[in-house]
Amino acid sequence: MNKYIIGTVILAVVLIFGANYLGNKDETTKAATNVTSPIVVLEKPYDFGDIDIFAGKVSTNYTLKNEGLEDVTITQAATSCMCTEGEIAGLTFGMHGSEVKSVVIPAGGEEVVKATFDPLAHGPEGTGPITRELILKTNSQETPDIRLKFSGNVIKN
Repeated sequence: MNKYIIGTVILAVVLIFGANYLGNKDETTKAATNVTSPIVVLEKPYDFGDIDIFAGKVSTNYTLKNEGLEDVTITQAATSCMCTEGEIAGLTFGMHGSEVKSVVIPAGGEEVVKATFDPLAHGPEGTGPITRELILKTNSQETPDIRLKFSGNVIKN
């Protein structure tokens, strides 16, 4: 009787993991399917000008527009430095971590990306010119990488 219980438990575990794997594989395959729709950034790289190191974080927004006939999926997101954070569709991302697993920009649709810079992240002596990027990976053959840039000059007032 013990053999049957153990066998049943093992079979159940294998079935659960197998179903989970196949379900995730289908989602990954859909996101990885290349589309031809291009994504266009409506704003130019932003220049904050002088940023007071002790005045707190500063932010700017970028609008991504899908100018094609197919949905485009953002599959990864990161920033070029730990002092920078991004947000898209309510999901945050940074240099090392990301909540962004997939964000779909529908054909003809738009999505806003917020870029936030912390001028004090490099310490009280971290002054001078800066240039940072938010890097997004997509399943678009036309725009597989989207780079959103901003600059500024961190100063002490």
